[in-house]
Amino acid sequence: MVIATFISGLLMFAVHIFGAWMSREEYGLFVTLLQILNLMMIPALGLQTVFAQQTAAAIEPQQQHDLAKSTRKILLICLYIWTAIAVIVLLNQGAILESLKIERPTALYVTLLLGLPQLWLPVLLGILQGRQNFAWLGGAAIANGTGRFAAVGIIVALLGGQAAGATTGVLIGLTTACLLAGWHGRQTWLGQAGADQGSFDAKAWLGRIVPLTLGLGAGQFMLSADMIAARAILPEVDSGPYGAAGMIGRGLVVFTGPLAAVMFPKLVREAAGTKSRVLFQAFLGTAILGVLAGVGCTIAAWLLP
Repeated sequence: MVIATFISGLLMFAVHIFGAWMSREEYGLFVTLLQILNLMMIPALGLQTVFAQQTAAAIEPQQQHDLAKSTRKILLICLYIWTAIAVIVLLNQGAILESLKIERPTALYVTLLLGLPQLWLPVLLGILQGRQNFAWLGGAAIANGTGRFAAVGIIVALLGGQAAGATTGVLIGLTTACLLAGWHGRQTWLGQAGADQGSFDAKAWLGRIVPLTLGLGAGQFMLSADMIAARAILPEVDSGPYGAAGMIGRGLVVFTGPLAAVMFPKLVREAAGTKSRVLFQAFLGTAILGVLAGVGCTIAAWLLP
């Protein structure tokens, strides 16, 4: 999983190499749209952790039925949230296009389409994480990074696409990861014949999700909002270099953050057990990823134009 995390993060970061084939204005727009996508993801930030815990704890048949029912309900709620966001954006698209200096709305529309798999993916990854199916948890992450890198490379470098084409490449990678995670966790939420017998306690779920969402959302907002403000305030040509510099800090988060996803279900299952080396492994893995990220950023600084 550590290797998968590193490869996925590296490929997602490497996508920005193709900014050399884009104009500064279009690259700045591409980075801005990615940060808008990150803000759209805030309502779902706590879902992966909660679903990992709930899936790991679902041992009895009734608990499994409750999990299946809750999964379907949460996916439906995410669909409602995405629909509401899309309606608000479409109703105010004139002001948004003007503020972000977007000449053609295609890139904005593709970003809206990205919102739905972005909201669903944490739920599906949380199920794989809770089942400790790290092979396909890592596989989905690698598919996301590989699909994104390959699609953006083909569309931008070979076909001459700009911001709209690059966001389409991101959509391809994200959708691929979503389909893989959903398929390999389908027994949990689609394969439960007694799911209709399960119950969904909305109040209990809110009590688990809201604190995590607020905590994680604060960090997500700080990592993303500055780029959107820079696009609106700075001259259009300056948003590209600003976005490239900001990706260094965001890349470090991509490299190190998912390591906690590996350790969380192990801690849940071993909380009442004997002492383990999980904490040491977490520190060691974080240190290794930190060193690799530093080396990668140093190399990227020489390679990027």
